[in-house]
Amino acid sequence: MKKILSVMAASLMFVLSFATVAGAQDSVVGTVTSDPATVPAAGEYTFTAEGSDFLPDSTLLLGSCTAPGDTLVPGTSTPEEIGAAAGGISPLEHCDVANALQVTTDADGKFSQEVTATIGDNFFLTAGTLDGAQGGAVWIPIVDVAAAGQLAVTGVDSGVLAGAGAALMVAGAGALHLARRRES
Repeated sequence: MKKILSVMAASLMFVLSFATVAGAQDSVVGTVTSDPATVPAAGEYTFTAEGSDFLPDSTLLLGSCTAPGDTLVPGTSTPEEIGAAAGGISPLEHCDVANALQVTTDADGKFSQEVTATIGDNFFLTAGTLDGAQGGAVWIPIVDVAAAGQLAVTGVDSGVLAGAGAALMVAGAGALHLARRRES
């Protein structure tokens, strides 16, 4: 029972990390990178996740997610397609909330954390605050070793990811509002 409550609490915190900021404040879009930035095949890997451009001395939730939909292809998928894939992530359905890590940024808004995760197609590493005031993500693609001489740029404009997430939250809030109006 205690384990179930822990998983439920972690799930709630992870969902809240994707929530948008209430009011007129703009979200802080941080940068998340990983080393290695690509992997040669699907499987379990340990890598170093680094974040920057977050607020100083803040607590972030760092987690791994798999975006639904068509497989993203390094060098072929556009930043818009990558952003749309990230925007399609539902934290409870597509993220490993039970193994999300809590990290704290330093006085410069940076963090570095070793992470072990099972990486497959459409794998994203995400970081964000519980109130949704900060967020960032990076796609970690599988790149065939034979094509290593032609590695693709794997970064994506975090603004695209944040915008897609905000649009999903607004759509969900609107649907919830309409459902509640119909009930009353």
